[in-house]
Amino acid sequence: MTVLLLHAIGLDAASWDETSIPNAVPMDLPGFGSQALEPGGLDLPSMADDVVARAPSGMLDVVGCSMGAMVGLQIGLRYRERVRSLVVACAPPAADPAVMQERAAAVRAGGMASQIPVTLERWFTEAALADGHPAVARARERLEADDPEAFAQGWLAIAGHDVRSQLASLDLPVTLIAGSEDKAAAPAALEAFQQGLPNSRLVVLDGPHILYMERPAEFSAAVQDHLHWVEGGG
Repeated sequence: MTVLLLHAIGLDAASWDETSIPNAVPMDLPGFGSQALEPGGLDLPSMADDVVARAPSGMLDVVGCSMGAMVGLQIGLRYRERVRSLVVACAPPAADPAVMQERAAAVRAGGMASQIPVTLERWFTEAALADGHPAVARARERLEADDPEAFAQGWLAIAGHDVRSQLASLDLPVTLIAGSEDKAAAPAALEAFQQGLPNSRLVVLDGPHILYMERPAEFSAAVQDHLHWVEGGG
C-alpha cells in the first residue's frame, strides 16, 4: 500500500523530508518542484489527474496538507477505486475565492519576494519564525525558487475549492488534522467539515498551518495512527 504525500502550495516533495511515514511516496504537484507549469493553467481536478497518472500502481492512502489536501480530496472523489483512505490536513471544505484571487493578483504584481514574508507568517508559529526553526528556512528557500506564475495559478486553483456538496459521497475513511495555531484553516472549520463526512475522525495537533514541516514527528505519528485505524476497519 502506497502512502502518497502531497505538499502545500509553493512547496515540493522534499518538504516532507523530516516526516517518518511507512511506504511514503512524496510527489511534486503540477507547477511545483520538478513539475513545470504546463500551458492551460492549474485547477484541482486536473492536478489530481496528473498525480494519479504518475503515482505507483495499486491502492493508495493519500495524505495532503493545505493545497495538497485539496488535491487529495479530488483524488478521493475522482478515483474512488484507487483510494483506500485520506488524510486531509489544514484544509477547509471550501476556500474563499476573493481572498485567493487577491493573493494571485498580488504575486503577479509583486513577484515572489513580495509574498514570502506574509506566506511564512501564515504558515508557521511566531515561535518558529523568531527562533529560526529549520523548516522556515527550507520553506523560504523553496518559495524563492518558485515560478511566480505557478504560485499565482495555484491560488486560482484553490479559489475553485468547494467540496461541500460532495461530502456524503466520500465514504472512505478520512482523518482530518487541524493545527491549534493554524491561521489559514482554523480547527473550528475542520470540526464543521468533519460533521459532513460519513466515516471520519478529527485530530487537533499543537502547531500551525504547515504542520508537517514544523511538527514532523507529531504529524507522522498522527498519520501512522490513521493507518492503524484504517487497517483495523476504519
